[in-house]
Amino acid sequence: MVLLVAHLPRHIAVKVVAISMMFILFIMIPWMPSNQGAHESDLWRALGQGKGIGSLFSRLDAQAAVGFYHPSGEDVSRRPTPTAAARGCSMCEMDPALCEELGKSNIERSLVYSGTGLRLRRMASKLKRGGRLVHAIIGGSVSTGTNIDKDPSYGGREQQYTNFNRIIFDRLNSLFPAPNGTVIGKNGREEGKNSMINGAQGGTGSAYFSLCWGEHIPTDVDLVTIDSAVNDVPHETKFMESYETLARSLLELPSHPALLNMQVFSVGQHSMVNGGDMHIGVASWYDIPSISQRNALHHTVLKNASLVPELFSIGHDGKIDLRHIGIKGHNILGRLGAAYVESQVCEMEKYEASIPNAAEMTLDQLYPVEPLPRMQLNHGYEEDFVLPPIRPQCFSTNSVKHPLVPIAARSDLGSEAWHPWAWQNKKYLITNTTGTKVQFQLETGSGHIGIQYQRSPTYGLGSVKCWVDGSEHQAVKVHGYWERPHHLSQPATVKDGLKPGKHLLTCQLLDETQDPNGGKEFRLIAVTAA
Repeated sequence: MVLLVAHLPRHIAVKVVAISMMFILFIMIPWMPSNQGAHESDLWRALGQGKGIGSLFSRLDAQAAVGFYHPSGEDVSRRPTPTAAARGCSMCEMDPALCEELGKSNIERSLVYSGTGLRLRRMASKLKRGGRLVHAIIGGSVSTGTNIDKDPSYGGREQQYTNFNRIIFDRLNSLFPAPNGTVIGKNGREEGKNSMINGAQGGTGSAYFSLCWGEHIPTDVDLVTIDSAVNDVPHETKFMESYETLARSLLELPSHPALLNMQVFSVGQHSMVNGGDMHIGVASWYDIPSISQRNALHHTVLKNASLVPELFSIGHDGKIDLRHIGIKGHNILGRLGAAYVESQVCEMEKYEASIPNAAEMTLDQLYPVEPLPRMQLNHGYEEDFVLPPIRPQCFSTNSVKHPLVPIAARSDLGSEAWHPWAWQNKKYLITNTTGTKVQFQLETGSGHIGIQYQRSPTYGLGSVKCWVDGSEHQAVKVHGYWERPHHLSQPATVKDGLKPGKHLLTCQLLDETQDPNGGKEFRLIAVTAA
């Protein structure tokens, strides 16, 4: 055996030795004394968590690279440390501690789509040249910090230290610090600061943000992380379409932002499938890198359910909230995202080191941004069709820029009619009174008008009918009640194919309801046009 290994290449010999050690260990386990049972359990637990074999290989590989002799006779331990441009750029090399914790295979599994990385590398090159970072977040209640925001370590809305998005921001900020520091909650570019703006809204997904993202984040952005895998309903193509509308309208921005699709982990749904499984097709169509926390952790959790309390948070009822990750879950997801982003910084360094006079070239010369596909993914092929730029219009109860304000003279307003109402950070325009109407004026470019509203199985929600201009006979019914076990913002199209220009949208509460307990309240979140 020794003679055989001696003639093998070093990296193969290391693996052979490791496998041999594991084989001997497995053979010896049945003959171990009974008091070794605890150690045996620890072994299997480690293997079940993806730490055992992967970590053993990692340690042996590291040992082989430092202090072993190369077949040529060179002492590898005396080699100089490789430069940033010469070293590897894998996620494990960016965060070896995370790789040791999760296992290399789980790290690799988390990167469900990598693409070219062009926009991230372009962003990194811009920061390297002295540009300031503007990082914006689009997402639901996980990104708002639900449950973990009660912990003192979170630092409140002003800091959000343990939020996975802040972890990504902090990694970039450490790589490219701004001379005037950082600011959270507003664009700091003019002040010479790196900045993070968290535009996440609880209970919303891509359907809301596809037309309302501009109400919550600036248009002058460099990086946008998107978290909508949990709140987008799987198996419904309308959420694939809304995610595409969101991605496309962000990619069209003059700042050429990089997008990073961060798919949050949840075991509180009726299946392992989530909206992120539909997002991947869109991500590959538009070259958007995607990180899946589910892919990194779910296999391990299925082997060891005791990890669930570690990864998830405690809800307001004192029970484990299986839909919202806790501080540990945020930490893992944030470090996965940060490791990937840093890997693209590394790739940028390697790429530019290979090009003479790269520092004298413009970003457009080094990283030319290709035009978006002229058709949407879910659109049939047409030889001459070119999708026009998306110009969304949104009036939202959660917006400061364009709040949802009815036409007072044409609406039934007041405590017994349509009126504002809020629960925690979620705001609505609601009514309980049958027959009450509310009206809004919108302007459309491509002919679409719709609404965003809340659906729930337990909130006692009723139904409305909505129509555009004087076409009440063509009104669509919209139901707040559904049987799915979640409370989410959902979209409804009221009219497509309208002529460009101004239109009146009217909604009226119906006497009928699908709620089995007879609830009739309706919660309106936003009205939209495109």
